[in-house]
Amino acid sequence: MDSLKFLLYTLARIGLLIACTAFAVFIGVVAYPAIVSLLPEGSARDTLMQDTLRSVVSFAVIVLMLLPLFLDDGKKHAAYEIWSSVNITLTLIFMVMVCFIPSIFRDSFEPHGKANAFYEVAYFPFVWLKEGVGLDFVVSVLIGLAIIAAVLYGAYLIAFKRYAKAHPVILGGARRGETLADAEEDEKVSDDDNLLEE
Repeated sequence: MDSLKFLLYTLARIGLLIACTAFAVFIGVVAYPAIVSLLPEGSARDTLMQDTLRSVVSFAVIVLMLLPLFLDDGKKHAAYEIWSSVNITLTLIFMVMVCFIPSIFRDSFEPHGKANAFYEVAYFPFVWLKEGVGLDFVVSVLIGLAIIAAVLYGAYLIAFKRYAKAHPVILGGARRGETLADAEEDEKVSDDDNLLEE
């Protein structure tokens, strides 16, 4: 993957993480409570309305939306032989950094100000780590993003290895520094030689 493609790929994945987070916040803050409010009043409804549970739902939405994308990325990168552990690692690090850095400035605002309320909503998918586990706000955001990055990296590797195992010429060519076209050309020449011998 050349520098321009890597840059575009990274920017696209950062944008998707932000978009998925925004959608997850909508689910956890608006859609999920609206659905639960339709249930009869009682302890079950009160339990489902807890911030911690709603935050877990939001967090799961982010993972479930990005997981198929990175599984597909791993497969495509194996197929087109543009795999690079450095590139995918840097992409995930940049994704975490872009989403994490704004959380550092939360303490710069008044505890009960509008900016603080914005942070509570924008980072709602990580509230379960803050309230459920008892972590500091900034730490909970960092760990939450790190968990997402780890899951996506694992999904990428699994998809890549599965595709490479199903198509051994891909992995073999990658190890020898060959391209898929070179491998196919070698196979064609070998077939032609066999025909001549017959």
